[in-house]
Amino acid sequence: MTKTWEDHQKLLAELDQQRIEREARETREREEAAEAPLREQALELAKAPVDLTRYRNERNLMMFPFCSTAKAKRVKGIRYASADGKRWLEVTANYDYGMAKIWDFDILRFALSKAGEVALQVGYFPPYVEFTAYECLKAIGRDAKAGKNYIWIEEAFDRLVSTTYKGNIFKEDESRSEVFTLINVEYLKNQKGQVDKIRINFNHRIQESAKLRGLLAIDNMVFHEEAGIKKRLLELVTVSMGKERSWTVGLERLQALCAHDGQPKEFKRQLKGYELPWKLSFSKSVNRNEKVTFENKATETNEE
Repeated sequence: MTKTWEDHQKLLAELDQQRIEREARETREREEAAEAPLREQALELAKAPVDLTRYRNERNLMMFPFCSTAKAKRVKGIRYASADGKRWLEVTANYDYGMAKIWDFDILRFALSKAGEVALQVGYFPPYVEFTAYECLKAIGRDAKAGKNYIWIEEAFDRLVSTTYKGNIFKEDESRSEVFTLINVEYLKNQKGQVDKIRINFNHRIQESAKLRGLLAIDNMVFHEEAGIKKRLLELVTVSMGKERSWTVGLERLQALCAHDGQPKEFKRQLKGYELPWKLSFSKSVNRNEKVTFENKATETNEE
């Protein structure tokens, strides 16, 4: 049977693709072999109590609205798109449990802090961490002797594992979208029926982000803040401002980033009522849209 030129080109393309896949597989196998001792050491530490030098969080979880900031049960989804439309995120709640709340994310912050500490010591970010409910509650500033907090932690797990996400937040290729959850949780209960031993398995997107970019340090005041919007701002403004003196953002965009499901004027009223670590000011843009500026108070003092 005579082969055409097109058949020949197709065969070459298939051979090239096979070669690329083989080389990628071999590279991955070499990397896994080299990382094996580090992985083993990291997993040992991931199962043991670790003294935290800093609290940490993953950058994307700080920048985008991954959870509800309301105390009440939220089943209405979150739909967020960046100003240029390139980055987008949809958050869908489970009707029975409701959407994961920003206070539930304290558990995730603690788990990431422990994984980050392991990575700092060993040089390998573990795919999971283990800890006790007592250890977690104590670390995030909740009374570890109060039975109600063990009920809360179990309910928080229901919300955390059932809230689903769709978008391209974790992708370098903005044209690719995916559906995912952030964690998977396993736990054992003690004789009192309370959550005791816990394992949190991280989604590979969080692992990859932590390996490539590291985790960002956060102030432990985030854990102690009870107001949902203010708790959100403590991370959002910090990561958005970076090393700059200030950060300016449209009021409606800030409202979307904070997952505030109300009127802009009500959101503005709440902002004015918070005691924040930044100077807060409002202004109007050329098109009359309202803007909010957060300015470092230390900078302001130095300039005076």
